[in-house]
Amino acid sequence: MQTKTKVKVKELMTTNVITFKPSDKLRHVAETLRANRISGAPVIDAQRRVIGVISEADIMKLTATVPFPDIDPLNPFPVFSLSAYMKRVKKIPEEIDTLFEGDVQDVMSKKPVTISPEGSISDAARIMHKNDFNRIPVVDAEGKLVGLIARDDIIGVFAK
Repeated sequence: MQTKTKVKVKELMTTNVITFKPSDKLRHVAETLRANRISGAPVIDAQRRVIGVISEADIMKLTATVPFPDIDPLNPFPVFSLSAYMKRVKKIPEEIDTLFEGDVQDVMSKKPVTISPEGSISDAARIMHKNDFNRIPVVDAEGKLVGLIARDDIIGVFAK
């Protein structure tokens, strides 16, 4: 293999990539991410062009809007403060269900950062570090998805 800094993205990228469509439901995304033990994936259009990325972080932003009750650790009678929230707590599952019936296009990160298969892994590492990304979609000259390069792929090279 070439020196570590000369290795190209195409040598390490995953080509069997899990993707989502803009119209996919967030519940499907959450289930797929969990089942495949990944934290995000590209969103593609009908021509396989990368139009966004959906991640656990995007979904977490939604769940942050659900009003979970605050518990005061200094309150000797927390049951009283909790009882005030009981009606709202019963509504939380409904609110979460509503959130997860939303579409990917409503919460995905738009204007995705991508990289060419000819790019170096050093470039990929810099992009990931600068933007705090876990993965970068790899696209051809037409913007069509050809693979995915992840932190783990890059770390593996340096670990050898």
